[in-house]
Amino acid sequence: MRDLLDDDLAELYPVRGDDDVRLARLREQLFAEKPERRSRRWAGIAAASVTVVLIAGLVVLLRPASRDSAATMPVAPATSLVEAAALLERAEQPSAKYRHVRYAVWQTMSIGGESSSFGATALEYQIDAWVPAAKGEMVVIYRRFTGNKRAVTGVQEPLDRLTAIEYKGPQLWSTFCTSTPCKESSLGLPLPADPTRKLEGASSRLLSPYTTNEEKAATYRELAASPEVRWNDGALSVDGGLTSFRVDPETGEVVSTEVAAPADSKLPPGTPVLTVSMTYEWTDQRPS
Repeated sequence: MRDLLDDDLAELYPVRGDDDVRLARLREQLFAEKPERRSRRWAGIAAASVTVVLIAGLVVLLRPASRDSAATMPVAPATSLVEAAALLERAEQPSAKYRHVRYAVWQTMSIGGESSSFGATALEYQIDAWVPAAKGEMVVIYRRFTGNKRAVTGVQEPLDRLTAIEYKGPQLWSTFCTSTPCKESSLGLPLPADPTRKLEGASSRLLSPYTTNEEKAATYRELAASPEVRWNDGALSVDGGLTSFRVDPETGEVVSTEVAAPADSKLPPGTPVLTVSMTYEWTDQRPS
């Protein structure tokens, strides 16, 4: 008696509809054959290429990443100082020998106390710090006046009156260190109790090339505990304070700072007395 299997066999093979003997032999051959086993080598390649996971009725294809690709997940930009601290703590430590931090500094120099002779000029300085990752290595720091200037207000004096030859820019951090390990000394000092001076008190910690990511993250959390310190898409400020910072929400790193002129200054309103921009890189090369 024919069944569905007979009908299927008749469609697959050239068998006449009434040839029951031929159909019977095909059925016997079909059930007598053992399926060919796939080689272990092919099974291993297939398993390494695509893995199929069934979850709640969904088929998910999981393809392995390249051996050379980084096994890291994308991280969302920080929306607060606390999240920026977490970014710093999760940052991978590169295998390069030196951390190079470059500071582009504009400092406003004023000359003359009388209104008629008062003048101010902004001068540009560059500071480069190479801090070795290994212990017992020499720290290299270069400071120089770039020669660039821009008028701010009033009488513009010659450069030789504005800056001395030995002056190479402002001191942005507290520590002097010749070889690693280096510790930023201001980390041992408490932040000012006055909320308007919180960011000013944290300046050396946040700008120093010797401050580790973990130490900077701890400072972020200390600042975040003060409700007066505001975060606005990476811009840090406090009402009544003269110092502000810019934190990159993508990396958690401080990328700039600005110090405003005091209220009684003769500088035009909104003129900063100091601006600093920072860039970071890891490198195997440094100047000798």
